[in-house]
This record gives sequence, C-alpha cells and structure tokens, in this order.
Amino acid sequence: MSLSTQQLSISYPERQVIHSLDLTLPANKVSVLIGSNGCGKSTLLKAMARLLTPQSGTVILDGMDINASSTAQIARKLAILPQTPIAPEGITVRQLVSLGRFPYQNWLRQWSEEDKQHVDEALRLTGTDTLQHRPVDALSGGQRQRVWIAMTLAQATETLLLDEPTTYLDLAHQIEILELLKDLNQQQGKTIVMVLHDLNLACRYADHLVAVHEGRVYAQGAPQQIMTETLVNEVFNLRCRIIDDPFFHSPLCIPFPGELNANL
Repeated sequence: MSLSTQQLSISYPERQVIHSLDLTLPANKVSVLIGSNGCGKSTLLKAMARLLTPQSGTVILDGMDINASSTAQIARKLAILPQTPIAPEGITVRQLVSLGRFPYQNWLRQWSEEDKQHVDEALRLTGTDTLQHRPVDALSGGQRQRVWIAMTLAQATETLLLDEPTTYLDLAHQIEILELLKDLNQQQGKTIVMVLHDLNLACRYADHLVAVHEGRVYAQGAPQQIMTETLVNEVFNLRCRIIDDPFFHSPLCIPFPGELNANL
C-alpha cells in the first residue's frame, strides 16, 4: 500500500517543523526515518497517521487523501505505534491486543469469531500468546513492546507506522523487535515505516532510508546508496567513517568523538 506526502507543511505554535515536504515510501518494504533530535521525524510520522493536521499539503494513502477519509477507513488501512504508549492499569495482554479490533466494531457489528482469530494470530506471531492472561504492567520492556506490536497486528492493516519501537530496550530486545518487524514484512508483505536512532540498525534493516534534516528530506534511497560520511556530518553534525559491515554488508557508521572531529 503506497504512502506519500505532497507539499506537506506542519507547524506548532512556536515554529514550523515540516517544510513543503514531498516523500514517497515504497509499498511492501521497510522504510526507516533517521535524523537528529527535533528534525521532524516523529511529527512526520504522526501526520502520516492523521494524528496531526497539516498546515498545508496532503498525505496520500493508497491514492486517497487521508484527511478526506473517515477515521474508521484509515484505521483499517494503517496502524501506528507511538513512542512510549501507556496501557490502562490492570489490563491484560489479551485485552490490550483485542483493542486493535476497535475500528471494526459498531452497533451493528459486535465481537466476532473473525476478531478472535485476528487476536489469536497477532499473539502467536509476536510470541505473546503464552503471556495473554498476564497484566501488561507486569511484563518486561521487550515483552511489552511485542504486546503493543501485537495490538497493531490485530488491527489487520497493510501498513504499520512505528515511532522508535526500540526505545528503552537493551540490544538483545532491540534485535528481537527488529527481526519480528522484518519477518512481518517478508512473510506478510506489510509496509513498515519506523523511526530509529541507531544508524547501524537502520542501515541493516531498512530497504528504504529517509534522512530528515530541518523539516525536509535531505536524502532517501537504499542505505548503500545514501549513507555517506557527508550525510552524517551534515545531518547529525558528526564526523565518522562509513565502512562495509563484514557480516550484513550494510553501511556501518563509526563515529568519532568531538576532540577527534576537530582534527579530521
């Protein structure tokens, strides 16, 4: 499912964050947004999920302007996992994952066997089926993140947006989450768009990399094509060397500390 923006501008009261941004993300691929803090990555992701109203421009989902579509229509096509979501106190894993079926509920259509099947499948795919009766607030960070992803999967959308899904996780759990998302893309053809801070993990897992700088797209394309020392220097104000990862053959960024930067 295609997702794009056309001349998208977004402002907060104190400043403009996104500036006339044109972006097309490939369907059925993993796209990763990178950039320094405050550059507009999360704002862009929220706008693509219709959580923010643009100052001007449009977001196009599968050929439709998302702001001209109903909330239910969008929720059946696109799911978003924001940063640090908070679960209601005492809710169990299964109850939280079941909330993913909310877009399909109305006074004519209540809970169905199809809903149950989607929840069961989401729990199975994320390996959280053995946790389904436990309270969410009793889980580890990695377990909770898998549960939140299960909720988005239960929503049964073709497109998933995830804002820093590896935040606060140790390296082992980061890899676990990213491998899960890669499997969902490769096995189910889901379009996945996520924000990541770790450049090396972004390069390893992205089919399409988008560098955002000062509210605009600085560069986009395959990691091997756009991840350069110049990009890191200009987007992150950091000197580095880019080498080939000997195991994954993706770009590997080796940053230099400030005292070395002055001499490079």
